[in-house]
Amino acid sequence: MKLKPIKVSVLNQFIKKYIMSNSILNNLRIEGEISNIRISKTGYTYYSLCDEKSCINCVAFYQDTISKNGDKVIAEGELSVYEAKGTYQLNVRKVERIGIGKILQDLEVLHEKMKAKGMFDKDKKLPLFPSNIGIITSKSGAAIKDILKTFESVKGNFEVVIYNVLVQGNKAKENIINGIKYFNNNGSDVILISRGGGSFEDLNVFNDLDIAEEVYKSIVPIVTGIGHETDRTLTDYVADVYCHTPTAAAEKIIIGYKDIQDTLKALLFNLKQSTSNYLSLKESELKTSRYILKSYLPIENIFKQKSNLENYKALIINNTQKKLCDLMYQLQIMYEKLQSNNYNNQLYKGFAIVSDLEGNIIKNINQIKKQDLLTIRFKDFIVKAETLNIDEVDYEKKL
Repeated sequence: MKLKPIKVSVLNQFIKKYIMSNSILNNLRIEGEISNIRISKTGYTYYSLCDEKSCINCVAFYQDTISKNGDKVIAEGELSVYEAKGTYQLNVRKVERIGIGKILQDLEVLHEKMKAKGMFDKDKKLPLFPSNIGIITSKSGAAIKDILKTFESVKGNFEVVIYNVLVQGNKAKENIINGIKYFNNNGSDVILISRGGGSFEDLNVFNDLDIAEEVYKSIVPIVTGIGHETDRTLTDYVADVYCHTPTAAAEKIIIGYKDIQDTLKALLFNLKQSTSNYLSLKESELKTSRYILKSYLPIENIFKQKSNLENYKALIINNTQKKLCDLMYQLQIMYEKLQSNNYNNQLYKGFAIVSDLEGNIIKNINQIKKQDLLTIRFKDFIVKAETLNIDEVDYEKKL
C-alpha cells in the first residue's frame, strides 16, 4: 500500500514544530568562529558560525554592531527551520565573545611569518603599455565581464588571454597555481588574478600559502582584484599591485592607455582652443592693419577723387546740356528774325529790291538823283532802269 504524498511545505512545518518542541534544541550554547557577517536593511544580523569541520547559519533579530568576522564566540539561542528553503538555523538571542577564532588566528600567524620573510615587499613595476595581458579567473564568473568591459573602454593594441580556473573548492588551488606558471612561461607582460565577491569560505582559497608563494615567485608582475573592498587575502598582500575589486584591477593595468588617451584628448582640445585663439588674434590684427592701410594708402583718396570726378562730370554734362539748350533757343529766335528780315522772302510776296549799280540798296532819297542807273530785282528777273524823276512821298498826308 502506497503512502499518501504530502507537500514540501507540510514537511518543513512538521520538522520545525518537532525541533522547536525539543527543550534541548530550544536552549543551545554553541561555540564557533564568526564568518560572513552582514546586517540586512531590516536591521537583522546574519552570519555563519564555524569550526574546523562545519558551519551553521545564524540569525539575530537585532543589529549586532560588536561582532565581526574571525571572532570566537559562544552563541545562545534556539534551533529553528527556515521553511521557505528547508534549512535549519540558529536564532541567536545572545553572543559572548571569547577570543579570536582559530581560522583567523592561524591566518594572522601565517600573515606575520610571510611578512617577516619579506614576501609583502614585492614592487615590480607594471608595464605602462602591456601588449599581452593574462587573466586567471572563472570564465563563467561575474568578474570577467567587468574586466573585459573595462579593457574595451580604451583603444589599445594589446592581447588578452583568459586562463579558466575554479575560484573555490578543492581544485581551485591547483588551477590557480597552474595559471600563474602558464603565463610565466608564455611571455605575458602582466597577470591579473581575479574573482567576484563571496563569503569568507569562498575567498579562503586565496589565503593558501602555496598560492601566495607562487605569486611571490612570479617573474611577471601580478595584480589582484579579489572580492569586494572589505576583502583582502594573503594573495593580495603578496601581489605586486593589490586592488579592491576586479574592475579597479583592470583599470590599473590599462592606466597607461587610458592616460595617453585622456592626454591626447586634452592636447587635441588645447590645440583646437589655441588655434581658435590664434586665428581670432590674427583676424583682429588683420582688421587693424586694414584700417591703418586705409588711413595711409592713396587708394582711399583715389576712390574719393574718382567719386568727385564722376560728380563733376555729371555736373559739367548737365550744365553743358543746359547751355546748349539756351543757345539753341537763342539761335532759333535769331533764325526766326533772320527769316522775317530776309529780303528774298519779300520778293516772293511781289516786292522788288532797288539798288545802284554797285549793289547798294536804295533806302532813302539821298542815295539817288536823276538819270542814275538802277537795278530792280524781282523774284524771277532783274530790270535795269534809269531814274527819270524823283518825288518824295509824305506818308502822313497819304494816311
